[in-house]
Amino acid sequence: MLNPDFIGQWVALFLTLVVFSYLIKDNFLYRLAIHILVGVAAGYALLVAYKAVLEKMLILPLLQDPQANVGLVVPLTLGLLLLTKLLPRMGWIGNVSMAFLFGVGAALAIGGAVVGTIWPQTLASISSFSPTHVGLSGAFNNFILFVGAVSALFYFYFTGTRKSKVLRALASLGKAFIMIAFGALFATGLVTFVSLLISRINFILEVLGW
Repeated sequence: MLNPDFIGQWVALFLTLVVFSYLIKDNFLYRLAIHILVGVAAGYALLVAYKAVLEKMLILPLLQDPQANVGLVVPLTLGLLLLTKLLPRMGWIGNVSMAFLFGVGAALAIGGAVVGTIWPQTLASISSFSPTHVGLSGAFNNFILFVGAVSALFYFYFTGTRKSKVLRALASLGKAFIMIAFGALFATGLVTFVSLLISRINFILEVLGW
């Protein structure tokens, strides 16, 4: 008898071959597979958002103990106001929720960048030049990273690079570091894509029993 795992393997094999058919020509089956991927991803994201956020953190607490969780009425109201964006004439009401989302999102992004990224990396960069912590080779590597970061910033400093030979030299060095970084990123992405291709080919061979 057919089991769900067996059917899932053959469906995955069919969709994989359909996606590979794009190498020959754009066709209806390839577009169908893309629509299935987008639809499944959207449905899965919606289900996870409902089960893990709305139901767990909003609906169930309000139903179980409304008095203790009365503060949840605020996010519930803001969420309901967002639905007015579906109506052209009442869409302006949802601007309150949108402003709240953008304000909180910007505050979290800036605070997270400063507290969680810039400040720890600054402290780590200061301590990384100490040979007692990272050794001579580590300190030398960190010095190269520091020079690369500073020179890359000077590459985007357009107002003074034409007047000063030092700034022009730093900008040229920064351009070299940026090209090296782009090359490394491209090589990493290429290796990743090749690994995914090999895994898909192995999957096809395993399903076909080859």
